[in-house]
Amino acid sequence: MADMRGIDLNLLIVLDALLDERSVTRAAARLGYTQPTISGMLVRLRDLFGDPLFVRTQRGGPADATGRSPASPLKQFLADGRRLIGQDVFDPATAE
Repeated sequence: MADMRGIDLNLLIVLDALLDERSVTRAAARLGYTQPTISGMLVRLRDLFGDPLFVRTQRGGPADATGRSPASPLKQFLADGRRLIGQDVFDPATAE
């Protein structure tokens, strides 16, 4: 996974939702996707990480060791991306 050029960044948003929600169905609802779409993206995430990431239980899918390890850096990465995209537009008329 060293080459970021081939990574669909939407997968990282899905991984973040899955880590928070611990459920494909709830992650799908949160993101406005269908459950089959998130399931398909989870398959791609598993391929990307080379790990099952989540173990299904009756109470949802808690993250395994690989699924938990990227949680903190992932949150920071997504927060940085939101700040980058959400920056105010430069307006020379109001600049001091």
